[in-house]
Amino acid sequence: MNFSELCAEVYTITGRPDRVAETESAVKSATLKAHQSDFYFKDIFESGLIFSTSAFIQNLDYRALLSRWRALKYIRKYDNTSGTPGKFLDIIQPEEVLDKYKVQKSDVCYLAGAYLQINSATAEQYYLFGCYLQPDINKDSYTSWIALDHPYAIVFDAAATVFKAIGKDEEAATYRTMVAEQMLLLKGSNILGVGY
Repeated sequence: MNFSELCAEVYTITGRPDRVAETESAVKSATLKAHQSDFYFKDIFESGLIFSTSAFIQNLDYRALLSRWRALKYIRKYDNTSGTPGKFLDIIQPEEVLDKYKVQKSDVCYLAGAYLQINSATAEQYYLFGCYLQPDINKDSYTSWIALDHPYAIVFDAAATVFKAIGKDEEAATYRTMVAEQMLLLKGSNILGVGY
């Protein structure tokens, strides 16, 4: 379902088409909540990364590159001449940058604030990376694979939110129970990239 269709379903359930702002906000919130409920393979974005020069140490303002960035999945070296992907860098915590001899580790990367810090054993300019993206919840450009594959995980959550806002606690509780069922189905079908 698209954004308008999701809202229409919520209006049907709540019987409150006059609650446009609350419904749209609830659909946006429910969409984010569903995507953030786990790290789903369908939320992974892959791309090449080109720095202005080759260097051993690089940093990337990831929000400037991708405004919907959620989390890093991987980064690996890339030989642009042969078109060959190379070694994966180890993703570490910032405090793990030094080894037991207090020497800075190489072929590692970590997130610190708004930057992805890269320390390579070789001077590199090209990398491949994969990251998890947030869904686009803007009304006019809305995109969510969950809205397409599991729309009622979003619809029931949004309906529960609207019911709560209008003081219908019993209906809100009923739909919260239905959301939990939908979330189990969502996770059961989308944690792995292949079926059984």
